Amino acid sequence: MTPFSLLSLYTSKLFLKCFGAMALGLYIIIFIFDFAELQRQTSLKDMAFLTKIEMVCLRTPVFLEQALPFLVFIAALFMFWRMSRSCELIIFRSMGVSLWRVIFPISLTALSIGWLDLTVLNSLSSTMLSRYGQFEKKYLSSVKGDIAIESTGIWLSDYINGYQIIYRASQICLNPLEFSDINVVVLSPQDKFLERIDAKKAQIQGNKLHFKTGWKTVAGKGPQAFSQETMETSLNRSKIEKMKLKANTSSFWNLPAYISLLEMSGLKSLRYQMYWHFLLAQSFWPGAMVLLAAAFACRPLRQGKTLLMILTGLTCGFLLYFFKDIMFSFGISGRFPPIIAAWLPALLTLMVGSIVVFNQEDG
Repeated sequence: MTPFSLLSLYTSKLFLKCFGAMALGLYIIIFIFDFAELQRQTSLKDMAFLTKIEMVCLRTPVFLEQALPFLVFIAALFMFWRMSRSCELIIFRSMGVSLWRVIFPISLTALSIGWLDLTVLNSLSSTMLSRYGQFEKKYLSSVKGDIAIESTGIWLSDYINGYQIIYRASQICLNPLEFSDINVVVLSPQDKFLERIDAKKAQIQGNKLHFKTGWKTVAGKGPQAFSQETMETSLNRSKIEKMKLKANTSSFWNLPAYISLLEMSGLKSLRYQMYWHFLLAQSFWPGAMVLLAAAFACRPLRQGKTLLMILTGLTCGFLLYFFKDIMFSFGISGRFPPIIAAWLPALLTLMVGSIVVFNQEDG
């Protein structure tokens, strides 16, 4: 085995150990704080202790996934600082090993972690978050109703005075709030069929849903045609937007199909497009974060100000992490195209890290 392959194996193992320890520590911290917050929210509710534990376990991986790039940065920063303090970097450099040859396998390992998160862990955390959403609607949510977007159309569920109303429409126009090819089924509190209305068009005005040209079927009677019909509804634009699925409940693989369904249904898909690009960019970001960590932690101790450089690196990492959130907000608001808003933080991290490392290596 060549010295380079031995060096790559050694540094990769060292980084994985640091990353694993950091991930475990962060998981425990997130679990404790999230459980404390859930306890506060459910203090007046009759909720089993094991149910609370399950809810926290279902949501914690999502928070961990969001912090993945910064977690990689902290692990790499600590590892490079430890190698500098133990003089390992000096020994490698004295053997003629380039700093890039030390960084490359670690960056490749971080990139593999990012791709594993994108291809496998993201699907798992999305499934877990969807399961958490069921508990949230049952115990925490004040918004009654649900929404599902399928190939058969948009399905909405709502409640008025204990009666469940199920809506299905081919398309929804939010301004004005209008439904195309709509079917409405009203169920009693005992889940018994009461009536059904089928119409070509329907529009919400105030708390009334106005149908045009369709059929109405009442329990025990045959369908009857109408030119105009009205029924009470609690739906409005704000409520429909709140009922929409959260972007992170759909995995990276399912998002393109969901975006297509949203566009066919007449609903906005910009947030979901932005989230898809964000997930893709985040899978590359850990590799760039290793470069940034090396830029601040690979200085020889004899140059001094090591602690200051590490603190500067931490500050820079925090700023880039919050810059990512700012760009995400700009992306979903339409101020920047999703591809630019999602990729700019990763590219900026790569550029800053590369420039500083080149300066250390050649300067």
